[in-house]
Amino acid sequence: MSLDEHRELNRLRLRVRASRWATSGPLLVFGVTTMVFAGYLAAVHYYFVPAPLFWPLCSLLALLVLWGIDRIRRGRTGVGEGRLSYGKTAAVLLAVIVAGNLIWFYPLTKMLLWPGTVLTIMALRQRNKPLARRSGIIGGLMIAGWFAGSLVTADWYDPLMMGCGGLAMTAAGAVERQRERKING
Repeated sequence: MSLDEHRELNRLRLRVRASRWATSGPLLVFGVTTMVFAGYLAAVHYYFVPAPLFWPLCSLLALLVLWGIDRIRRGRTGVGEGRLSYGKTAAVLLAVIVAGNLIWFYPLTKMLLWPGTVLTIMALRQRNKPLARRSGIIGGLMIAGWFAGSLVTADWYDPLMMGCGGLAMTAAGAVERQRERKING
């Protein structure tokens, strides 16, 4: 493959990802879902499911929303779902939640199912470097915040830290959406 063909192939990949909202869509959905869950936790101070399953449920809900959006878009535009469908990812996450029910109580294990981490793992499987980079940085900061929060015993810290992570994902998604519009232009 010549250099010009390689460049054209990269441009085509960018246009296809932009038309699928492959980077901005997941960031926006995961960000909004995380902010809603953090807001609920801050306002009510009560987990409606056992505490270790609260954030994995947030991740699962975000994946199901993305799967629904993807199905609608696929039916309307004919653009496929890419390397890894959100429905399959949600099914795998649900299987991990059900099968790993007993190990959730180990603090380091439950972080693997937080929204930022799930989004990063999904992006790596999709080979979506921009999404993996953005969600990886935000997920890493959320985990670092959790470690720092182990020193703080206040009830407000966890919702604040996760809410800020959700806000960061939403902001990154909005910026990426503007970039996708220019590419698609």
